[in-house]
Amino acid sequence: MSVFEQFGRWLRRRQGIERNPLYRIAADVVQGRLTLEQAYALAEQPATVARLADGDLWEVLDEATRARLDYPEHALLLNRLVILAARQKGFDRVLMEANLRAADILADLAIESGEPNPTYQREQELHLQEALRAARRIANATGQRRALARLARLARDRGEHERARELLLRQLESGREDTDTIEDVDTALLLGDLARQEANLAAAREFYSRAARSARRIGHNVGMVDALLRQVSILRELGDLDAAYPLLQQAQEAAERLLDRRLQAEIAIQIGALLAEQRRFSKARAALLTALERARAADDLALESRCLIGLAQLERQAGRFRDAADHLNQLAHLELRIGNQRAGIRALLDAAELALEGDQPERALQLLQLAQQQHETNEDTALRQRLLGLSGLAHAALDHRGEALEYLYQAFRLASSTGSTAEQARWLIGTGEVLLQFGELADALLVAKHAADLVRASDDSRLEAQLAVLQGSIAMARGLRQEAMERLSEAVEAAERAHDFVTQERALLLLAELELQEADPHHAIGYLRQALDLARATGNDELRTRLHGRIARLYQSLHYFREAEEHYRAAAQLAQEIDSLPLQARALRGLATVLDASGRADEALATYKQAIALAEQLGDRRAALALHYNAALLLLDRGNDGEARYHLRLAHDLALALGETQLAQNLRDLLGLQPAEPSFPDELSDELVSESPLNPPRRETSPYDFL
Repeated sequence: MSVFEQFGRWLRRRQGIERNPLYRIAADVVQGRLTLEQAYALAEQPATVARLADGDLWEVLDEATRARLDYPEHALLLNRLVILAARQKGFDRVLMEANLRAADILADLAIESGEPNPTYQREQELHLQEALRAARRIANATGQRRALARLARLARDRGEHERARELLLRQLESGREDTDTIEDVDTALLLGDLARQEANLAAAREFYSRAARSARRIGHNVGMVDALLRQVSILRELGDLDAAYPLLQQAQEAAERLLDRRLQAEIAIQIGALLAEQRRFSKARAALLTALERARAADDLALESRCLIGLAQLERQAGRFRDAADHLNQLAHLELRIGNQRAGIRALLDAAELALEGDQPERALQLLQLAQQQHETNEDTALRQRLLGLSGLAHAALDHRGEALEYLYQAFRLASSTGSTAEQARWLIGTGEVLLQFGELADALLVAKHAADLVRASDDSRLEAQLAVLQGSIAMARGLRQEAMERLSEAVEAAERAHDFVTQERALLLLAELELQEADPHHAIGYLRQALDLARATGNDELRTRLHGRIARLYQSLHYFREAEEHYRAAAQLAQEIDSLPLQARALRGLATVLDASGRADEALATYKQAIALAEQLGDRRAALALHYNAALLLLDRGNDGEARYHLRLAHDLALALGETQLAQNLRDLLGLQPAEPSFPDELSDELVSESPLNPPRRETSPYDFL
């Protein structure tokens, strides 16, 4: 460049863009002094081109970029003037960039038009082809990739998928992976999508993996999350959940860096769903709780609703009925807040039903009253019928016989008026259970017979299972063991077909109780083990804890101490995991007595002390009394009179506080070193439904256990 040209360039910069020949030509077009054809001809004239250096062309391109958002047509004109001048000057780098930018502007104009525009597409392709040729001449790999990517998208938009794939592959192959840009990440994602459409999952995963690696390298977190989630989707299709989980964790970490609460919530929901499929229910619940927190932070009601529904389903399956009821109550308030009254009432009724399953009848009635208030302006017969029926069941749980039967009768009549056979059967079964609860066996049997006709007509396995439980319970109350066994076995099979785990568990527990009534603990253990397997499969950790304790007590009664210890330890571990101090205390009390009876004194004493600490923390004085007493006798057997007297004194004080005067006298005798043998009532048999503390029994060969 001559000194004169350098001076002219400096002078134009000092004078501003308005002195740029190409800019002035464009201004004349806007003001109507020139037509487009005249402007294009002027831009190619030797006199105009001679006054331009490459910096002048970049200056016009920068001005076009600033004008692109508000005045895209003017920006397009500036780019095309630069293209004409750069073509004459042989400035291939400027020519490449101007053509790429012109193609982008045309793409924006096509989007704004709202429909496919063949003219725009044709002009885009011409600009991109020229940009590609210019990039090749100067060996600019980045420019080639950009041009090929845009050409591929044009081909895809026209439905030319094979050509689009060819161009995209050329784009990725034109440079090394470690030079990938954001555009190359998008291309890899697009190639993966095309491969997936053709069911070539292996190729799709390879492209998605490259996109994820490149996105991570350049810090493109959005692209990284997209690539990882696409891989997760493929792995879930293939059933490889173990491989999908770490990818979701990586996606979650990338989303955390984006501060996008909605995306974080969406990924947490996917993690929760995957963990639930893997039956890792406690971690799945934690993930959904995190998703709920993020959805609320993002103020996204749709995501919040999905989280609440997922939590309620998971918690119901896991036997956390109270937590599920709370989340459904929150869902109801959300639905009512956005004006979705019907969905809000349905959520309140679902919450009330779960509160009943969680042994919270008062809470259920509160929720039903809220549903009633909302229903006054809603004439949905199905919701009204369910409201009445659940009100009847709630009153039955509170021993309100009259109200329970009245509400259930109204629900039955409403179901009859609508011709719903299944709902009629449901409320008749509920009525039968209420009558059985109050000892009215003849009426309960009559209602069960009417319900049986309706259940057969409905062909509903869930209702069939519930009816069989009712019939089995009535037969048990009448002392008809064989009939009860048959009905309850039918209930287990029908509930399994209907995937009604709650009814299946109930039937198995009743079968175990039936065997215990016949003094057959071995068969009872068999049914309890089936219930334990079911609870493990459904993630009901609380029920698993209780069942381990019940099985342990039965083994203990049979003097199978090794098996009893195994189940007590499992119960204690599970209770600690679900943070249930009462269940943990029961398991430790049982474990201490088993270790004591097995002659493992040191382990027994350590466990007694743990159990005593928990009993005192819970305020369970009766349990603490038995534990102090057992620990004292064990210490006396070992000749440790000092520590034994300490436990005996504490047991004596607790006996006086509980009004156990005879026991207190016996403890005084022991403290006075009198040889009197303490006298206790006989130990009660194991209870399957109620786990209320028992009175202290006589210590003979085995230590006393309150479980």
